[in-house]
Amino acid sequence: MEAWELPVCLNLYLSKLNLVKGLDNLNEHQIIKEYFSDVGSAYLAEHGIRVSVGDDAAVLSPPKGKESVISVDTSIEGVHFLKAMNASDIAYRSVSVALSDLAACGATPSWFTLALSLEDYDPIWLSGFRRGLEDISSELKIPLIGGDTTKGNLSITVQVGGYVEKGKALTRKGAKVGDLIYLTGTIGEASSALESIKKDNLVDLKKSRYLRPKIRFGVSNKLKGIASSAIDVSDGLFQDLNHICTASKVGANVYLEKIPTFLSKSLSSEEMNKGDDYEILFTSDKTNKEKIEGISKQEKIPICEIGLIIKGYEVQIITPEGDFLKASSGFQHF
Repeated sequence: MEAWELPVCLNLYLSKLNLVKGLDNLNEHQIIKEYFSDVGSAYLAEHGIRVSVGDDAAVLSPPKGKESVISVDTSIEGVHFLKAMNASDIAYRSVSVALSDLAACGATPSWFTLALSLEDYDPIWLSGFRRGLEDISSELKIPLIGGDTTKGNLSITVQVGGYVEKGKALTRKGAKVGDLIYLTGTIGEASSALESIKKDNLVDLKKSRYLRPKIRFGVSNKLKGIASSAIDVSDGLFQDLNHICTASKVGANVYLEKIPTFLSKSLSSEEMNKGDDYEILFTSDKTNKEKIEGISKQEKIPICEIGLIIKGYEVQIITPEGDFLKASSGFQHF
């Protein structure tokens, strides 16, 4: 879930879909053609992509006056998604959670690559997987431009790229003492849906923020010049806020009663820190309050003030009674 930022001078980049190592080599070009070769191909030109799937590498031309933003995420069966999930949801989710890091940086998405490890060649599963790729590609108008597939335990690595105006990228570093802390959307919907899936309660969860997280690009694009720092809530609300505090060398007071929760359900601090929400957590100067309220109305997404940046180095959770709680650990990768 955690992404790293890469120094980018991007004109020649990834990669060819070399499908499928370890399986019948005669299937390689058939699989490329049937499942991956034209996902989002209608959007290549508008994103400056001259060479895409099928060659040794993709060739891109970054827009003038923009900086490239790149991130990568790996999703592994049993850790980041469940085997019981539909292949289309697995594909959509794997791409979406990678794209969330671009939103945290205020970037506009422009392409993605896919490295897929498969246990066996399963045309039914691959057809569903392709549908999920097409869904998010069509939704955000971005193409699949390359990747790699091998035989092995099911894992999915998605690399995403986007652009932002030079010097305008949002980062974790920049929160200042006195800044207000804001959160888009609500906390807890994804973890609630995950628990339902684990209990085989496979009701219509198609639109849940666990299976198909909707990334807040509309909000993040408007936060440039307003937010002093930002991060996506992937590993847990308090854990991710701590990343901002560490990078910015500040502390934070978070007020438990101000944190918006799914269906207004009362959640413990531990439940609020489970992760998978993919909301945007950001800080901003108090003078930007009206602008942020305006963004919330324009995008029709709630943006709530949940705390304050203070001197110090840790996140403090304050109950309505004025008691201080210590944040529990969020998602741990190791």
